[in-house]
Amino acid sequence: MNKKILIIIALLIAVVGFFKWLPTPSSLGAGHTIIRQADIFDGQQWLRQTDVVFSQGFIVEVGKYLDKKYPQATMINAKGKYLIPGLIDAHTHTWDDALTQAVKFGVTTELDMFSHQVFASSQRDKRSAHQEDQQQADFFSAGTLVTSPKGHGTEYGFTIKTIDNAEQATEFVAARINEGSDYIKIVYDVKQHHRPSIDKATLAAVIKASQQQGKLAVVHIGDYASAIDAINAGADGLVHGFMDDVDMTRISATMLDKQQFIIPTLSILASMTGQDTTTALIENFAKQPRFKAQQLAPQLSEINETNRHDAFKQAQHNIGELSKAGVLILAGTDAPNSGTAHGISLHGELALLVDSGLTPNQALKAATSNVAIAFKLPLRGYIRQQKKADFVLLNHNPEQDISNTTSIAAVYKNGFSIRYGDAKVASSDKLITATLLADFEQDLSSSLGTVWSSTTDQRFGGSSTATITRESYETNGADQYLSISGKLDHQFSYPWAGIYLPLSSDNKSQYDITAVANLGFSVKGTAGDYKVMLFSAKQPMRPVEVMFKVSKQWQQQRVSLSHISPVLLQSVNAIAIVAAKPQTDFDLMLDNIWLN
Repeated sequence: MNKKILIIIALLIAVVGFFKWLPTPSSLGAGHTIIRQADIFDGQQWLRQTDVVFSQGFIVEVGKYLDKKYPQATMINAKGKYLIPGLIDAHTHTWDDALTQAVKFGVTTELDMFSHQVFASSQRDKRSAHQEDQQQADFFSAGTLVTSPKGHGTEYGFTIKTIDNAEQATEFVAARINEGSDYIKIVYDVKQHHRPSIDKATLAAVIKASQQQGKLAVVHIGDYASAIDAINAGADGLVHGFMDDVDMTRISATMLDKQQFIIPTLSILASMTGQDTTTALIENFAKQPRFKAQQLAPQLSEINETNRHDAFKQAQHNIGELSKAGVLILAGTDAPNSGTAHGISLHGELALLVDSGLTPNQALKAATSNVAIAFKLPLRGYIRQQKKADFVLLNHNPEQDISNTTSIAAVYKNGFSIRYGDAKVASSDKLITATLLADFEQDLSSSLGTVWSSTTDQRFGGSSTATITRESYETNGADQYLSISGKLDHQFSYPWAGIYLPLSSDNKSQYDITAVANLGFSVKGTAGDYKVMLFSAKQPMRPVEVMFKVSKQWQQQRVSLSHISPVLLQSVNAIAIVAAKPQTDFDLMLDNIWLN
């Protein structure tokens, strides 16, 4: 046998071996999953009765009749249902279990605009674990925002770096990037309404330094003048809308020319102006018990009592004008600020965008592909080959009615179905049962060995005041109660003044108060609104607040804690009772404070 024949035989064997090991139609699809015959919004357009195949966290193929091509795949019949990409909330403030809560409502990615650096650094790497069953949203973060000394962002109880002038911009941005910031958020207020702000030169320098170092620069603004300065300085985007009644032609043309985007955060603007935009949202999700929407109702109903309907409608009009001009609109909520909550509020934001003039499809883009485009997130925002297997399967058509995004049949994150069982939270080993916290007969001490003291917003830059003394009842000089006199600073964003009780001597130890249903006390004083604040380690940037009313006569007040999430009640480290807006000068008398 000559050499040429041997070579031909060897080649034939190799070819036969190659075809032998090729997958056959009957073996294709093992380890894959197919969502079959859903109407799919792919991030840009609708694909009718289409299949999507996914495996190991990514989409393998999108098309029709793929069950024939992948016969061994796991099949999910979605005929008559609607599949959209996992939603992206482009403006949140994230900590603790927020990512777990968000994903249950179909928000598979959150863009955080300022969070504690310790939390941020612990979460970023998890977004790269594409094949893991994580049961939480992915997380991108600005980390520490860019603000001036005593500026917005410095009032949350932990120390952050601040910037003084334009000369510090390059080094300041480099430090944020070194900490892990995915983009740079800048706080700018040309009118310095409530707190100091960086100046225009520093704004421009920080934007330039961010972009030179490869990061997007987004700017927190609150009015038209600040917005104009930010876009003229070259910001990549604005992270709030504004309520000024102005001709939008100039700003629209500039933003479109520079390819700048805006995250209107209409949810928080609605809350600030006293608009109830959440009742219908809660009702929609309350029909589906697995979402536990009622637990979020108190937080979602925390809205400003001043009704500024015209101002809010102006904000919506402005966003409608930007959208008509072609400016890229992104959906973001600013959760969990007052009147908002992680996950659920993004559905309300979509409805507000549609009410502002966007079509349902434009609103869906605002929470999917638009965010992916603006923030350069190549794996997200679409249902297309090689994108992440993050989906929301809906029972009803959101193209006809955007509120149908609340009709969630299933959520998939990294290709894994999201589960809705009760979260397992390690409770404190310090359980508090019914107890009299204080009767003030001897001094200001509590039954826990700690001491009641005055508390105001002065620790975060406000100027509210509170003075406390023990006083005797007129009818019985032997009995004592606590008297508080104070004044609220309405120029401060979150004013408070009243009394505060740490539950431990170090003011850090966590206590579990799930065994009690109420905080009760005797009270009288200046008639009006007051609130109980619970400081929970599970929500470090913002206390849980429960409102109650006071009259001029002594009464027994019982503030219910039953609606508060057990996750928060298992980690309480302090309690406060304070005056609330719209109080100004006030007197408050308290006695016999119970947990029962």
